[in-house]
Amino acid sequence: MMRTVYLGLGTNLDDRDAWLDQGLRLLEDGLVQRRAVAAMSLSRRYQTEAWGMIPGSPPFLNMVVALETAMPLQDLLGLGLEVERECGRVRDPRSKGYSNRTLDIDVLCTSEGERCEPNVGFNLEVPHPRMMARRFVLQPLMDLAPDLVVDGQSIQDALRACPTTPEVIPHLIESSKIK
Repeated sequence: MMRTVYLGLGTNLDDRDAWLDQGLRLLEDGLVQRRAVAAMSLSRRYQTEAWGMIPGSPPFLNMVVALETAMPLQDLLGLGLEVERECGRVRDPRSKGYSNRTLDIDVLCTSEGERCEPNVGFNLEVPHPRMMARRFVLQPLMDLAPDLVVDGQSIQDALRACPTTPEVIPHLIESSKIK
């Protein structure tokens, strides 16, 4: 079934624009190789102060990608984890809380209200259980799908109800970095 799947991407280490660019290239390459994408749309990039992390952690760049695909959600998660690893992400299963990362890719939700519950081997929950309370997810999602409704709540209403801190600021890519 072809539908839109929304992915959240985030990074807070080193050259954050370069990590997002590399992750997007690898994601697109993986989808094309699998003949699993009809279209791919990107939100703006947004900067957000790191929250829930040790003081002094670098700020995040976040964005949302909309994919027109029939690929099963578990397969998309697998591709996302593969792309994270290729971008140097190391997940420590013993780690508590949030940590700095080169790239994080989350399956957020689908246009069809598809649901996925965590099971053995895949820790995937769709819709993402905390997405409707995270301004850094909702703001870029508004760029792509302002009329989207998730579990009976509109993205617009969720964004209005979100705390205003940490602030989510549109990120301008320096002209010297645009290729």
